[in-house]
Amino acid sequence: MLSGTSDIAKRYTTALEAINEIACTYFFAGRFKDAVQTLRLSLELTEAQEVMPQSRLILLLLYGKVLLVEHLIRRNNPELMFSVIQQAKALAEEIQVPEYIADAVSLLGEACCNATTMSILESGNMPFGRQDKYHDALAYQQEALKLRETLHDSKGCSESHFLLGLIYQFWQQNELAREHFVTAIQIAEDNGLVLEQAEPNRHLMFDARLQGDLDQALLYGERALFFRETGGFKPYQPLDHLALRDVYRQKGDAEKAQFHERQAMILAEEMGVAEHMTFVSASSERL
Repeated sequence: MLSGTSDIAKRYTTALEAINEIACTYFFAGRFKDAVQTLRLSLELTEAQEVMPQSRLILLLLYGKVLLVEHLIRRNNPELMFSVIQQAKALAEEIQVPEYIADAVSLLGEACCNATTMSILESGNMPFGRQDKYHDALAYQQEALKLRETLHDSKGCSESHFLLGLIYQFWQQNELAREHFVTAIQIAEDNGLVLEQAEPNRHLMFDARLQGDLDQALLYGERALFFRETGGFKPYQPLDHLALRDVYRQKGDAEKAQFHERQAMILAEEMGVAEHMTFVSASSERL
């Protein structure tokens, strides 16, 4: 028997923390539908007056991240993604929790970057050099990095440096992009972070390919896949395999190229996104 409102609030907090972990597990496994359904149901629970605003905010941030990754892979309508992230940002600013404000701002910047890239690619153009399209994304990431540096948030700083590097890579400011990717990796290494090293290594691989250094590109690509698998994040693993496929094709190793293409398709089929891999494989080095 519950003795009062405070006990109800505690039970809600415990329950929502468990639901958040379930949704996160679905997300890491690439089970987008299950993750989204779980988060939608849990957000309905947060409408109870006993629920702490921070519990709702944590769920909104995860929901936004799930929708962001799903949008990148499925190319679905970004309207809900932006709505959820804006809700998270507004709530974070309302309750004034600095680390969550930084997370929401960074997520909004990442959403702007990804949505812009998808829009440009679908128009038949390449995103490289389109500086006019990424200014909002850059401003959000610079704001997030400043907040995270003040908070000494190593995980967040590593993420922000990668996302800044991504924008500069699209702008073909490759030296500046490399600096941010290397910084992201160094921060992650220094703080024992695993998954945060995957994306900057993958994009250093693209940079090495552009420079014609296929051996270095292969090294970066293998590192990216290793960190992604070690970190247990499945949704982007097909992209890692497709990127390695492309390097092996350039090196003239058809057998290894075919192996990585098969692995990408197996993983994509397991996650129910195989129909999207034709598009993704054609633009994987730009994402």
